Amino acid sequence: MPSPARILASLEAADRGTRFDLVGELGRIRVERRRDGLAFYLDFRPYGRLWSHQGIRIRDEATARRVLEAIRAKVADGLPLEEALASFAAPDAQERTFGWWYARWLVVKRREADAGERSPTYVRDLDYYGRPGGYLEPLGTVPLHALDYGVLEDFSLELAGRGLSTKSRRNVLGAVRSCLGWLKRRGELRDLPEFPWPKVEEYEPRLISVDDQDRILAAIPEIERGVFLALALLGLRPGEARALEVSDYRDGWLVVDKGMKGASARAPIRGTKTGRPKRLPVPVPLADWIARHVSPSSRLRAAPLFVNPRTGIRWSHWAIREHWLAAAAAVGLEGVRLYEGTKHSMATDALRRGVSERALQAFLGHSDVRSTRRYARLADLGLVTVLRAPMPKPPTPFVGGLSVDGITQKYVEWNQRVRASPTGIEPVLPP
Repeated sequence: MPSPARILASLEAADRGTRFDLVGELGRIRVERRRDGLAFYLDFRPYGRLWSHQGIRIRDEATARRVLEAIRAKVADGLPLEEALASFAAPDAQERTFGWWYARWLVVKRREADAGERSPTYVRDLDYYGRPGGYLEPLGTVPLHALDYGVLEDFSLELAGRGLSTKSRRNVLGAVRSCLGWLKRRGELRDLPEFPWPKVEEYEPRLISVDDQDRILAAIPEIERGVFLALALLGLRPGEARALEVSDYRDGWLVVDKGMKGASARAPIRGTKTGRPKRLPVPVPLADWIARHVSPSSRLRAAPLFVNPRTGIRWSHWAIREHWLAAAAAVGLEGVRLYEGTKHSMATDALRRGVSERALQAFLGHSDVRSTRRYARLADLGLVTVLRAPMPKPPTPFVGGLSVDGITQKYVEWNQRVRASPTGIEPVLPP
């Protein structure tokens, strides 16, 4: 049987008599069993479904047939299908509002979070947007098929009037876009509307040199330094480093296949942000730290690789953040944020030193190369104030795995012996 879209497309060039013949294939009568009996509905997906006649539930096939023929007649006379369906729906029918569908979508997202397929933090944000009085309340009563560019633009400007930042408005609109994308995949929508994305001024991070990065690392107590070495030398996300277990480290390599989904030290552990694992070579300073502070026997107990010595459990995001800021302030670098001083600075300096875009994308686990290219732009702007020397420095005394001047000779040598392969980062030894 032809799809509704094909039928409607064929009506455009047909005369009135032919149109009545063509609409004879439009729509289907379907039935659903409920606790209080059978419920009939008319299925016109992806244009919508109709469960009632002016608010009166369709309880038998004969009524469903009469309503179906009436809708077909309206469409044959030139009325758009969406408007024909709206004329038969109850004036306050929840089934055709965005708010009703958003609530159903939230149920799906919660189940995905419970199954470990979605970040609980993300789902909490969606809940927050859709709560009574929340940001999405103005769209709650808008008919689903009435969501167009104009409605969304007015909604975005209303959010701006409520004092939301440009970034927050993009996040809220992103939730709307994700919900509508789900509806399109389910066949409830034919097309997605164009979105009035607010333009966000790109934030320029404060990057630091590798020398300054090493100064901050040296200011962190040696027993606490491990997780910060992973962040600074491997460019891991804090949630990835916090979720690592001793069993993830073997023979000088580290498997990164999970992350903590929340700031708490007891937050759930799920897959990585991209959903793809990566295997990375461990630099010498981090390998030395693990050898000194991590018992191999803890591998059998699924113990965390990095433990906050002050609490005896995994690090919380806030503890890592505060330790980093305190160490930065101690060496005169107040206000250097965790991400900027670790991952951002590491990646920008790698590109400045000539590491290929492909290699860095594989190393950081970026699913979209545009994320990697942003580091290239920052490197071109010369925001790294002190450049790493192109040639290895002479050996210097080690203090806690770091050299006195902040760079280990062994790390420089390791840095020159790795490159990216199609499957990830592999060590390449000189011939």
